[in-house]
Amino acid sequence: MASHQILTTFVFSAFFGVLFVVLSSKLRTSAIVVLLAGGYLLGPEMAGLIHPEVLGEGMSAIISLAVGLILFEGGLTLDIKGYRQGAKEIWGLLTRGVLVTWLFTATAIYFVFDFSIPFSLLAGSLIIVTGPTVVGPLLQRVRVPKKVHQILYWEGVLIDPIGVFISLLCYEFIIQQGSGVGSGTEAFYAFLYRFVVGLGVGVFFGLGIDLIMKKGWVPDERLNVFVLTCALLDFAIADTLVPEAGLLSVTISGFILGYRKSPKIDRVIAYKVELKDFLIGLLFMLLAANLESAKFLAYGWPMLGLVAFVMLVVRPANILLSTTGSRLRKREKAFLGWIAPRGIVAASMASIFALHLAELGYEDATFLQAFAYSVIAGTVVVQGFTAKWVAKLLNVWEKEPDGWLIVGAHQLSRTLALYLQTQGRFVILIDSNPREVKISLREGLNAIHDNALTMEMDQHIELNWVGTVFAVTENEELNRLVCQRWGNLLNKPRLFYWATTMLEKTQQPSSYMVGHAAWSHLALKAILAKHLHQRDLIICEDQFDLGQDRAPSHHLLVEAGGQIYLDPPADLDGMAKVLYLKPPKNELLGPTKPEWVVFSEAQSLDELFREMLSLVVMEQRNLDQVSLHKELVEREKEYSSLLGYQISLPHVYCKGVPDCLMIVAKATTPIQTKWSEDPIELVFMVISPENQPEKHLAQISKIARFISIEENRLALKAASDPTELFYALERG
Repeated sequence: MASHQILTTFVFSAFFGVLFVVLSSKLRTSAIVVLLAGGYLLGPEMAGLIHPEVLGEGMSAIISLAVGLILFEGGLTLDIKGYRQGAKEIWGLLTRGVLVTWLFTATAIYFVFDFSIPFSLLAGSLIIVTGPTVVGPLLQRVRVPKKVHQILYWEGVLIDPIGVFISLLCYEFIIQQGSGVGSGTEAFYAFLYRFVVGLGVGVFFGLGIDLIMKKGWVPDERLNVFVLTCALLDFAIADTLVPEAGLLSVTISGFILGYRKSPKIDRVIAYKVELKDFLIGLLFMLLAANLESAKFLAYGWPMLGLVAFVMLVVRPANILLSTTGSRLRKREKAFLGWIAPRGIVAASMASIFALHLAELGYEDATFLQAFAYSVIAGTVVVQGFTAKWVAKLLNVWEKEPDGWLIVGAHQLSRTLALYLQTQGRFVILIDSNPREVKISLREGLNAIHDNALTMEMDQHIELNWVGTVFAVTENEELNRLVCQRWGNLLNKPRLFYWATTMLEKTQQPSSYMVGHAAWSHLALKAILAKHLHQRDLIICEDQFDLGQDRAPSHHLLVEAGGQIYLDPPADLDGMAKVLYLKPPKNELLGPTKPEWVVFSEAQSLDELFREMLSLVVMEQRNLDQVSLHKELVEREKEYSSLLGYQISLPHVYCKGVPDCLMIVAKATTPIQTKWSEDPIELVFMVISPENQPEKHLAQISKIARFISIEENRLALKAASDPTELFYALERG
């Protein structure tokens, strides 16, 4: 019977925990509120489905390991860039603000409940942290100015490790103080020993895992589970050497891996994020089910008064002192002074400290849980439900988001993003290619290394500023899917995607047609195949009177009336600034034009030559198509014009031709000939006046030099329609 209860308790906790995490994500609310409410309702005081007491000492082990892995994952996602680039206000919150919250709260606890100074300091340290998991859902619902948004976001991200370290140090000191190891100097050295062991083991494992990942000693498919077990081993060894040193050790090792940006760390982080959801669900179902309402009620009105003091005095004082000398408006400071929801880190640290201190005989250990959970309930519920109303009351409610999300961080996207940034727009790039993301960051752009089809907005709160999505990858199908997904994630965004004109004309189901095509005139694959540098992208800016002229069909952006358009409406009027891509002049194109560049389904060279000649005969009516066709075929039989790389260069003299002509064709299916082993995919046909051999040879030489460059060949091969093929020739 006991084993059955253990099984059902663990299974119900895991299942309902994950279910509530998913539910909270759908509701865009803090997971901790749903988990705590659900856990309490399913616990022994209510439904009786979950009985944490049957786990016995295993409860402590499960909680310790879960909290350890949560802290390890927090270390992996450490953002050093945030510390280096943090605004003045954020630094104030991370320094003066931390001290104000910690010491003001600890002082109030000391005087109200008459606890010891070390215990009061530990309790006060638990509410230093806010946390992105609770701030994120709130900011998704409440649109505030970017400055305020950034402060709340970075405070939540960066304050976690600071709060954790302070809490761990306070906890270690109390453990050492109560261990009976002398007093004064002896107790201090014993505390220092525990700290050094935790720090040393954490550094050893952090550097060791980093080295293993850099050397590639573990196969990719085993890397995630290897790092997980290393974190567990780290915790166990540190805790075995010195009891209660495991949490500090595993936190340190996670920070080291996050700081050193170990290879493939993104894969590990993605795995740990999923694992963290499972652990949080399991952990808080057990913790909530283990809560006893009588212990909360025992602290009565003093506890409610303490929570009110934290919300109405401590937080405003924090903001007032942290933002001294800031340019923030009074109403923005007032809003920041109201918003400081606590979450998962505060609850988990309070629970594990309370559990361990209770085992060591501390009678007041339950206060840690009661206090932390009361502050969580007060801040998350009260502030969460009133944040929108307070923002409107203080007039800090922001207009509709005007930021841009560009999917695909290649050179052309970066050029667009840099221009938008100069116009004061917020722009963020997303790409699964780490090289492109690094280049974007180096150029001063906001960029995320992730998959736009699977990433979650909760992981990147800055995406709430996005009002326009432009999917501009080489994959047209992917671009449409991106628009479909982000149309559901964002609130009525403007959706655009790159697609060729050819694809745009195809019949697609109505549910598939989400967003609007843009840049269809650009041969994107051909441009990217050439790996262009910034100097090769010539962005032109002209003024157009849209009342008389239309913007050029090859525009990148049109700016009119303070608005920026990818696809300007037909009724747009007045003066407009137009940006477009102007390719450098290529002498190779002198004898040809877009109408003479074709994709052919011909099955034989004879058929292909006839099709190519028909293109020029329509303009050069004095040409004898039959004779030219016969001569070209006969020449091919006698001596193949195949240059290599599946490219053919048939050429002929002709009477009545005013200048050299060049027709280019790409066979959709490479053509096999009897007189050549290699099939023919690309054909450059040159027709020259019979009395101008110099021009004829010069044109043939230009084509040969063009083809000899690998980047040019790749661009030609990558072209998927005549427009792209012509653009590849134009860019050569």
